[in-house]
Amino acid sequence: MIANFQSVRDSREATNLKPNSFAYLVFETEARMASCSSIPTFNPLFERRKSLNEKFNLVAKEWVLLKGSSSLATLRMVHIRGAKNEIINTWIFPNQPDRVPVFAAELIAVGGTVKVAFVDIQAPALKSPSLEQARILSASLAPRFRSLPCDEKAPDWAVGDSQGNFTYARNVPSDQFPEIEKCYLAYLDSYLSEYVLVCRVQNNAISREDSNALNVLHTYQHHHMEHSPGKKFLSVLFGSEWTDAFMKNFLFSMPRG
Repeated sequence: MIANFQSVRDSREATNLKPNSFAYLVFETEARMASCSSIPTFNPLFERRKSLNEKFNLVAKEWVLLKGSSSLATLRMVHIRGAKNEIINTWIFPNQPDRVPVFAAELIAVGGTVKVAFVDIQAPALKSPSLEQARILSASLAPRFRSLPCDEKAPDWAVGDSQGNFTYARNVPSDQFPEIEKCYLAYLDSYLSEYVLVCRVQNNAISREDSNALNVLHTYQHHHMEHSPGKKFLSVLFGSEWTDAFMKNFLFSMPRG
C-alpha cells in the first residue's frame, strides 16, 4: 500500500492543482482515505465556514478509520485559505491511545512561503512496547528533513508529548515547498502503513485501562486547544463562539466509535 500511496503524488498535473498550495496535500490526504478502510463523516455545523471579513474559507473533513467493523482512529483535516494565507491542520486520534500514537501536522503558508511547519507522531498515552515501536518509526523520518530551515526552538506546548523525532521548520522559501509536501506525506504514509494498513492492535471491548488512556488523550487534546495560537487566530476570523464550538465539538473532540 505504500507504493500505491506514493504513486498518487504524480497527480498534481492531472488535477490542475496550483504549485505551492496545500490543496495538493488535501487531495493527497483524501486519496489515502479512499485507499484505506475508512468512512467519511459530515457535520454541517463545522464542514464549511466563511470568515467574518469574507476573505477566508474553512473546509473541515473527518474520516473514521476502521479495522474490520470496529473504529480504529479518527482523522480530522482542516484547510483554511485566503488570498495569500493558507493553513492545513491534520490530526489522527486513536481509539486505543495506549497502543496507537497520535498523528499531528500543522502547516502555515503566506504567499507561497511556509512560515511554520510542524509534523510529528506523538505519544501522549502510549505504553511499552508500543512506545518503543512508535519511537523507532518516527526516528526513521526526522533525519530526512533536518535540512529544512528553522530559526527557533519548537514551542513546548507542541512537543511535550513528542518522542523528539518531530519536524519543525520556519520561514521555508517557496523553492523548498515540495520538501514540506514530502515531509507531511512521509509521516502520514508511515503512520497509516504501520497503524492502519498493517494494524497489530486488537479491538476488544473497552477496558478500564483503555478508558484511562482515553482520558489522557482528552487532556492532551485540551492542552493543544488551549495553548495553540490557532484558537486565537480562528476566533478573529470566524468569531469566538463558533471557534470554541469547533474546537471542542469537532477538531479536538474524542475519536469516534
